[in-house]
Order: sequence, then structure tokens, then C-alpha cells
Amino acid sequence: MTARIQGATGKDKPVPKSRATEMVVRVRRALWLVLGMLSLSLLLVLLGVYTTTRTESLNVSGYTSGVILTLGSFLGLLGLCLKENRKQLLTAAIIFLSFGIISSFVCLLIDGVCIVFNMDVRPLEAGRCQYYSSGSGYIYENFYTTVSCWNPQESCNMTVRSGTCYCCDLYDCANGGYLSNYYEFVGVRSCEEVFTLYILIWTLTGLNLMAFFTGILTTAVLGSIKDLRSNSPVTEASESTASSPTAPLLMNANTHIVHQLHPEASMYFPPAGTTAATQSFS
Repeated sequence: MTARIQGATGKDKPVPKSRATEMVVRVRRALWLVLGMLSLSLLLVLLGVYTTTRTESLNVSGYTSGVILTLGSFLGLLGLCLKENRKQLLTAAIIFLSFGIISSFVCLLIDGVCIVFNMDVRPLEAGRCQYYSSGSGYIYENFYTTVSCWNPQESCNMTVRSGTCYCCDLYDCANGGYLSNYYEFVGVRSCEEVFTLYILIWTLTGLNLMAFFTGILTTAVLGSIKDLRSNSPVTEASESTASSPTAPLLMNANTHIVHQLHPEASMYFPPAGTTAATQSFS
């Protein structure tokens, strides 16, 4: 009767989720996070390289963090998918992602503070910038010419190269433009392309900010997965041994032999385990 009651109460209890199932769910979520981090890193690389090659006057460094984060995300993806050397791969991924987080913060300062905030696009919006072209069909020919620049304070001459958008309002005639910030943009096809570069640098800065926080989250998740994967086999083996319903119970060899020789002896003499339990209870 007691066994039936215990069985009935045991059926009412909710079955806990196994550690293997929980591990699969966590790995799947971490896999989606790493894939998102990899896509963001590749976008950083492509956008940074494109922006850097548009002009020679802007030293954009946003793609550097994208390269490091791409390598870290790829190692994390391998660590989650492969069983061999999983701990070593996840450790290497965490190291590269940590360097990528630091580089994304540095690129955020360089591109966002040093470049974007020092670019004055007001003369471009007012249409006071000029574009010099050599007039030939060859884009990469370096022709130089001297143009006259004047502003409300002073006027002077400035040497510009072919394929350059220059703004005389931003050129300081007193020091020859050495202290001026981005008064010319070499290598562009028109002055309207400078607006596109301005928007691209702002986009690259926002992506670096997003990669900074996403990299921190990805590093934390991979660290937890790495620790769980190193401890899960021992824990699962101990739990399966302890809670297996089909595991055979160990029996006393002497009792089993006596029961085989004299099957009716159990009616008069209780087993040794029951006698020991009765003595300890009394």
C-alpha cells in the first residue's frame, strides 16, 4: 500500500529537464549569437575597407576591429560545432574576442572623435567647395595645379592634386594648411562623394559601438559554455549512475547462495539486511 502511494505521488512530480537537453539549448543559443557576431564583424571589415579606399585624406581604422572579431567568432563557431579540442578552441575564441573588444573601443575613439567630429561639412552643404579634375580620362594620374583661395580674412594660393575636392573656407593660409582639418579630400570623384564618406564613417562608428557590446556578451556566453562543457561529462555520468531506474542492485552473495540452496529458508529467517536494519532501529 505504501509503495502504491509513493508511486502515485512520484507520478505527480514534474520531470526535471536533463542536463544534456539544457546543454543543447544553451549551445544553440550561443551558436546564433556567435553567428550574429560573425556577420557584424564581416560587415565591419567590408564597410571599413570600402571607406578607407575611397579617399587618401582619411585614415579610417574601423576595419581593424572587424578583422580580429571575425577571427574570434570563427574560432568560437568551430568550438561550438566540433567536439575535438573544444575547450582549446573556445579559449582561443575568448582571447581574440577580448582583443577585438579593445580594438573596437579604440576604433570608436579614432573614427568617431578624431575624424567625424573634426570634419566640417558646412562648406560642402553651402556649395562653397570646388572639385579639380585633370580633364583626362585617367583617374590615377597625378596632376598638380595652383588655385586661388580667398575668404573674408585673407587670400592665398593652394596647390591641389587631380581628383581632389577642396574647400577654401577651411584652408588656413597663414600656416599653409598644416593645422587645418580636412580641407581637401584626395581621390574622390566629386564633392558629393564626401557626403557619402561622412555617412559611411558615422555608420562604421555605430557598428563599432554595437560590436563592442555584442563582443562582451559573446565572450561571457562562450566562457559559460566552456566551463559547462568541461564539467558536464563527469556530472552526467554520476547522475546517470545514481538515478538510473534500470541499474541492478548489488546483492549479498552469501544470501543469494543460501536462497538458491534452501528456497524455503526465507520464511523462517529474514535476510541479513533486514536484521541489521531492525537492530539499528532498536
